Amino acid sequence: MSDPANAPAPVLRAPAHAAGPRRPPAYRRVAAVWFRHVRVYGNFFVANATPAVFEPIFMLLAIGYGLGAYLNKHQFNNQQYAAYMAAGLLGVTCMYTAAFEAAYGTFIRLRFQKTYEGMIATPLTRRDIFLGELLWCGTKGALFSAIVGAVLCLFGHVRLPWGLAIPFVGFLCSAAFGGLSFVVTSFVNSMNHFQYYFTVVLTPMIFFSGLVFPVKDLPDGMKWVPLSLPLFHAIESFRLLVAGPAHASVPWAAWCPLILLGMCIALGALGVKRMMGRL
Repeated sequence: MSDPANAPAPVLRAPAHAAGPRRPPAYRRVAAVWFRHVRVYGNFFVANATPAVFEPIFMLLAIGYGLGAYLNKHQFNNQQYAAYMAAGLLGVTCMYTAAFEAAYGTFIRLRFQKTYEGMIATPLTRRDIFLGELLWCGTKGALFSAIVGAVLCLFGHVRLPWGLAIPFVGFLCSAAFGGLSFVVTSFVNSMNHFQYYFTVVLTPMIFFSGLVFPVKDLPDGMKWVPLSLPLFHAIESFRLLVAGPAHASVPWAAWCPLILLGMCIALGALGVKRMMGRL
């Protein structure tokens, strides 16, 4: 008969819940990054939202109504010039909103504030961080496009109820330019280099995407240029909402929202990938 004192001790297994905290699901991690920006931005909302409201108003009054009084509406898709500019103002607002956030804002958080170094020490992954950033860019675009859309509605330049979809197009436009700006930021080593991006890339888009004049008036050899620009498809998508298909710049304008969605996905995925490598 064996001695119980010499029997091997039983192996105690730790319960499954004692293995350590589980990583939150991906959607909660991305939402945490987004909510961080909401909290920070909310502290200065009025100061940051002021340009989004007043800049389009000044441009609409000075150029749309001022210069537009001397222009023939038949040259602008059979619209008054101020009404023609409405869609472009929405597109440019979303473009610059996302570009400044994903360029200067991201670079500052990466290089100076070391915000991402703190985030990466948490259960967040690099993909979570920049997906949250991209979601935030789209959210700002949706918010500011809604504000500008409300202002344009007061001037009678928004067609209801279709104008209620303006924030959705604003989200896609800002997410697309957020991804494009991520790509640029992934190569930049100094904030001064962003001047090339804003001057050489973004500014020409304003003039060749249907804000200032209809793209059909471009020379035959240049009519393909707007078709390759995300801002053109964003402006045409906004134009469908605020003015209707009858005032579209191209006969196939109904495809522009789908093209913008494709550019949003492609540029967003590329931008997140590039910034993951940079971090």
